[in-house]
Amino acid sequence: MMLTELRLKNVKSYRDATIEFKPGINGITGENGHGKTTILEAIGYALFDYLPYPERNFIRHDTQSGSVELDFLSDDEIIYTITRKIGGSDIKLSTPIGKITGKKDVMDWLIDNLFPFAGDQRGLRSIFENAVGVPQGSFTTAFAQTPAVRRSIFDGVLGVDEYKKAYQNLLPVLNSLKDGITELEKEVLVLRTETQEYEELKWEKSELERDITSLLKEIQEIKSRIELLGAERDELARREEKIQQIEKELHKLKVLIETTEKDLKRVKNDLEEAESAENIVNELADKKKEYEENEQKLKDLYARREERNRCEKKALSLKNNIAILKEREKKCEELEKEILGLKREKEDLQPVVKEYKALQRETKLIQEELKEPLRELIFEKKSLEEVEKLVNELNNRLNKLKKEKNQLLPQLDRQNYLNKEIEEKIRLIGVIHSEVTELERRSEQTCEENLCPILHGIRCEAVTDFNTYFTEEISKREEKLKIVQKKLSELQRELESLKDPAGQISERETLIKEIEKQLKSDRLRSIPEKNNENKTKIYKLREKFKKYTTELTGNKNELKKIEEILIKLNKQIETLEDAKIRLYTIEKLTHTKREELEKLKETKEEKRRAEEELEKEKKKLSKYAGLNETIRIIENRTEKLRDAHNTYLQNSPIAARKPELISVQKKNQIKLEEEETKTKKLKEERQKEETHFNKTKLHELGSRLETLGKRLSARESTQVEKEKQFKTTEKKLEKTKTKLKELEKIEKQLKQEEKLHTYTTYIRDLLNNSGQLIIHQLIDQIATEATNTYCEIMQNYTTELHWNEDYEITLTENGQEHSYTQLSGGEQMSAALAIRLAILKTTSQIDIIFLDEPTTNLDTQRRENLARQLQNIHNFKQLIIITHDNTLSEQTNHTIHITKTNSESRATP
Repeated sequence: MMLTELRLKNVKSYRDATIEFKPGINGITGENGHGKTTILEAIGYALFDYLPYPERNFIRHDTQSGSVELDFLSDDEIIYTITRKIGGSDIKLSTPIGKITGKKDVMDWLIDNLFPFAGDQRGLRSIFENAVGVPQGSFTTAFAQTPAVRRSIFDGVLGVDEYKKAYQNLLPVLNSLKDGITELEKEVLVLRTETQEYEELKWEKSELERDITSLLKEIQEIKSRIELLGAERDELARREEKIQQIEKELHKLKVLIETTEKDLKRVKNDLEEAESAENIVNELADKKKEYEENEQKLKDLYARREERNRCEKKALSLKNNIAILKEREKKCEELEKEILGLKREKEDLQPVVKEYKALQRETKLIQEELKEPLRELIFEKKSLEEVEKLVNELNNRLNKLKKEKNQLLPQLDRQNYLNKEIEEKIRLIGVIHSEVTELERRSEQTCEENLCPILHGIRCEAVTDFNTYFTEEISKREEKLKIVQKKLSELQRELESLKDPAGQISERETLIKEIEKQLKSDRLRSIPEKNNENKTKIYKLREKFKKYTTELTGNKNELKKIEEILIKLNKQIETLEDAKIRLYTIEKLTHTKREELEKLKETKEEKRRAEEELEKEKKKLSKYAGLNETIRIIENRTEKLRDAHNTYLQNSPIAARKPELISVQKKNQIKLEEEETKTKKLKEERQKEETHFNKTKLHELGSRLETLGKRLSARESTQVEKEKQFKTTEKKLEKTKTKLKELEKIEKQLKQEEKLHTYTTYIRDLLNNSGQLIIHQLIDQIATEATNTYCEIMQNYTTELHWNEDYEITLTENGQEHSYTQLSGGEQMSAALAIRLAILKTTSQIDIIFLDEPTTNLDTQRRENLARQLQNIHNFKQLIIITHDNTLSEQTNHTIHITKTNSESRATP
């Protein structure tokens, strides 16, 4: 794995920065406080979910949100991008096949694919904090802690917790196995009790099988006897049934013969009635014919009478129409006289109306072309004056802001100076604190071993007590610390009193830009031109309407004068309004009467045509003279023939049935003969069946079959009961067999569970005893690797570095052992670096390491040794060093320079 690019947005002092990483040694250089360590923190936050302080402190002070975006090249040669917004769980990982979102899913992917040795998110953060990216100032801290604290840190890094966790996690498994064994033993006891009756059930089943076989044999014998007797009884029953059926047939034939004889009698009567009706029809045939001819004549005469009635009706309508047309002729003459009178009155009103219209046009012209344009020009003039006022105010404000900005520039220089001084004082306080801590440590070491405080590692035999020396040295530094702290307070108070001139200047510059932008806008630049246009328009209005006003300047009062002129004209229009209304009424009335007269112009011609048509209708009516008398005569004759015609119609259908009745009579005679013949044959068949039938024997066979049936039913009931008992016994037996199999299975499972319990107990004891042995070997391996690295850094190959089970570092030199607290600052830093590099090399697959100010407390020679040693580290694809030490920056393959201007950090190659 290798980092390629980091993008920061609103992260601490970074507003928007991109940092590129290369393979090999990458150096990040810059002054203290410029934001070098922020880069390390951002990588830890995105990739390891590690941040040493609250997330709200990770966002730039003047913003509400920020983000970290990191590109990295995985071992599969694919570039992945992880993007994380500061705060919450808004994190996503872009992969070639899609995106993974959500903190849990992204972190699980990183652990599974990049850091499988981490185990979980907590382990991931621990690895970064204690091995990959140890925060500045805490590189040696972990090794100086108590044994308990050291174990809490390095147990997680080396995986010691995994053995303890496995040992503890197996206890519930062991308990569960014990519980399972107890449950299985209970089940075995229950099943053994439930299968005790197995042999007894087998004997009972055998007995029932023998009884059922005997019953089935007896039942079969009874069924055979029933079958023989049943066949004989069925034959007699069949003959009895046939005799009964013949009796029924004979009864039916008797009824049919009686019915046929009745039908013959009825047909004979109907035939006599048909012959009588035939004679009547023959007698009335001529009268019937005459009646029908008269009916047709009346139909034709009625049609002619309808035509005559229509002519009479039309003639009456024409007479009424002619009377109406005469009235309309009179109305035409009256309308012509009225139209002539209206014309004279209109000629008298036309001059007055002409004057009214001229006044209206004049009023409209003043309203639309003087009053309305003047109102718009007055409004525009007022708006332009307000804009001019705004321009003057903006110019005044712009000059004031520029003046204030120039006044703040000296304070800005002072602010920058104070910031640098404060940073220097804070750094100096840290140095003094380190010196005091070192003096206190050396004081304790000197008192115990009587070592010289000046020549390190040399025993002093002449002086036995160095307390005074160390007390004075510590007092000097504490005095110096008070002076620096006092000076720092003074500088901070002075900085606070300045009230952030840089911020004030920035605010004023922003306002100046906004005002200049407004002044350069098209709206404000076009004001003079618009003023000239407005004056020109007012001048043109004044020239056009000289008749009404001699002065127009765009004053609001001028509208009132125009309004007075309009009121005066409107009063004149009102006085002429009645004449206009009367003229309009006359024109409308004249138009209406002319339309009415136009409609009545055709009246004379319509009256002439109506009179001609009336004469034609009178001629048509003369053709129908005597029609009513003719109709009356024929109606009287027809009424006399009506009874004869009705009698004919009544008898005609009866006479028509005569042939049909003769045919029916013949058929009934044939039917009667056939029924009598069939009756004779059935009587002969009945006599034959009665000779072979014995009713007493039939009853005797029925009694015998009933007795055998009862006996069969009893045996079958016994058989059914026995079979039920057999099935119940068989079910119990099968159930017992199943339980026997289940008992065998559970006993086998019980043996397996007991074996598994024994094996689990063995594994758990093995984890408890061997885990610590494996860790001891791993610690020894790390110590050996660390010794090689330490010797290279220190250029001293006579020393040996040890790391015991409490994670305490000791150093053996020339046969003499030194604890970690007895080492100098440079020795502590070199030992801690050696151990951390050895941990990563021995236990993990991580091929990236970060070193934040690794040369702290190292002298020049040892810094150079460390720089050379870093070149010899070949197990890491990337080594990222954060430093302000030129000794290390000269050894890098790629350098990133961090600068800070106006509270904003920038990264440049």
